[in-house]
Amino acid sequence: MENDGGDDSTLWGATNEKIYIDVMVDLINKGGMKDGQFSSKEWTNMLEALNNKSKRNYNMKQIKQKFNRLRSKHREFSELLQQTRFDWDAETNTMNATEEIWQNYIRVHPKATQFRKKGCEHYKLLRIIFNKSTATGVFHHASTSDPPNTDVEMELEAESAHVSTSRDDPFYTLDKLTSNLKKCTASSSSERRSKKETRSQQMSDAI
Repeated sequence: MENDGGDDSTLWGATNEKIYIDVMVDLINKGGMKDGQFSSKEWTNMLEALNNKSKRNYNMKQIKQKFNRLRSKHREFSELLQQTRFDWDAETNTMNATEEIWQNYIRVHPKATQFRKKGCEHYKLLRIIFNKSTATGVFHHASTSDPPNTDVEMELEAESAHVSTSRDDPFYTLDKLTSNLKKCTASSSSERRSKKETRSQQMSDAI
């Protein structure tokens, strides 16, 4: 029986991680993901296929935790690709930028450190999986699926709601503050004009 905890690289390793990704992609290509989610039956099928191919004995908790970590990795790298200050070399799977740009980005997105040297392995395959699932969440349930009934599943489902972290980006924050400042300024100016017009009208009525 595999341990529930432990280091991700020790529990999985590059080979078994790739097997798991291939199992999910194969299931998706066969129509196994409906509305961005896997049913309870498909989770069971994936677990069986993974254990048969990897010759390991993973459990349901472990593959769902791994799914969540892969999804987080895909999301982090997708956000990095959206940054115009970085250049992605698809052939070498590396992200190129100056040291200053990297340091500034990692300060806000510390998990992006893993992409400095080697980019995101299997990114194209992860897109097949998570471009379908992130819109609805990891454990978004169909009427025929069992609801989350463990602390782990509830925790992972809560995490799945936070797909976009653009609000943590300092450039997004700066733009947002500037926009709000303009709105406040315009609103204040409008209120002052309204009060001035009211006073003028009152003076005219008095005369």
